[in-house]
Amino acid sequence: MSVQLAIQIKSYPNVWFGDFRVWTTAATIISLLFVFAIQWVEHSRLRNANGVVLFYWLFLLIALAVKLRSLVSQQIYASDPVYFVTYTVGFALSAVEFLVEWLWPKQQSSYEALVDEEECPAEYATVFSLLTFSWMTPLMKYGHKQYLTESDLWGLVRTDKTSYTGKSFAESWQRELARGEKPSLWLALFRSYGGPYAVASIFKVGNDVAQFTQPQLLRLLIQWVESYEKDEPNPVIKGAAIALAMFAIAAFQTSMIVGCLREPCPDESKLTARQHQYFQLTFVTGMRIKGGLTAAIYRKSLKLSNEGRVAKSTGDIVNYMAVDAQRLQDLTQFAQQLWSAPFQILICMFSLYKLVGWSMLAGVAVMIVMIPINGFIARIMKNLQKQQMKNKDARSRLIAEIVNNMKSIKLYAWGAAFMNKLNFIRNDMELKNLRRIGAGQAIANFTWNTTPFLVSCLTFTVYVLTV
Repeated sequence: MSVQLAIQIKSYPNVWFGDFRVWTTAATIISLLFVFAIQWVEHSRLRNANGVVLFYWLFLLIALAVKLRSLVSQQIYASDPVYFVTYTVGFALSAVEFLVEWLWPKQQSSYEALVDEEECPAEYATVFSLLTFSWMTPLMKYGHKQYLTESDLWGLVRTDKTSYTGKSFAESWQRELARGEKPSLWLALFRSYGGPYAVASIFKVGNDVAQFTQPQLLRLLIQWVESYEKDEPNPVIKGAAIALAMFAIAAFQTSMIVGCLREPCPDESKLTARQHQYFQLTFVTGMRIKGGLTAAIYRKSLKLSNEGRVAKSTGDIVNYMAVDAQRLQDLTQFAQQLWSAPFQILICMFSLYKLVGWSMLAGVAVMIVMIPINGFIARIMKNLQKQQMKNKDARSRLIAEIVNNMKSIKLYAWGAAFMNKLNFIRNDMELKNLRRIGAGQAIANFTWNTTPFLVSCLTFTVYVLTV
């Protein structure tokens, strides 16, 4: 880069200070100094390559490749071979530096950690490996050859272990208690586990924008094809640029935020497509929330007084750890729909307005009509879930009572009576309520899936009738 700068100054002796190419080369040299300083400091401290440095070299290679293509097209290698050779050598050295930073193994310590389980590769994976999930490739290959067992799995990442999540939540909760006002559980959870969730929102924004960018590019591509039926067709480079942009958007969605074919309910068994960054981060956040809350509840249960143990039975405590914490974990997967859904609706309405004009108001009317319907169904589902929680509490209390008084039940031959009581709670209360929940969920899924069809149908119907 320094040689290139000297050649540029020599080639433009009187006007070099006003040429943006000279200042671009100077800015590149300054940025390289910063990057080399980061590499010098971080290379021996980190177990993986620095993400900022990797992205810097990647973007620098892309920019240098574009300029190299321009130099070749302008035949600079014939008019100014010295500058061309210097630039080509600089490009090659940048590529080598990128590959060394990315693929060169880090120096390991001479001390080995004494652990009972194998360390998870995500601990030392590069940013590219984390984005593409390539750190899981060895496990996938091993699972392809034979069945995986629990002993074949890696250990948890340090930040995912209950010892870490429980300590993080305890510190945040103490800070909330020290405020003197009403402590907020939500603030404590966000302070403890909100980092990855905030990053997931960035991926979500990218997905929403890319999702509506693809149809616009397709429209431009169709217009480019139709131009060849006219006397003045558009240049070929325009069609190639549109096609490359569509490929780039599709690759971005595939590697980062590809849409997941998932039912609109928090049941983990409904996941029918591949994982990606957004759901990965939300799942990790939910898992950490459940681990931290479970540890906090268990720690609190060990300190309960006798009066507290009378008010809260073992079944209630188990329900807090198994059911309530699970509900908060499920909430993380869809909480960002509170802002994402209106954002998507606005983008969709704007795109429809550009295509069909004011006919898009028919689709808006359908969504407005469906809002109270979905609200009514959600209210019913909420009441059914509350009733189901009460039924679970009653069953847990009865099971705890049976276990604690097993000797008396056997002595007085009360086994059949207690079994009938347990069957009544389980069959006549819980199962019947579960059937109602299933019916309500089916209706909710029906309205959720038919709304897009009704919006499209009425929008285009009104457009056809009014044109």
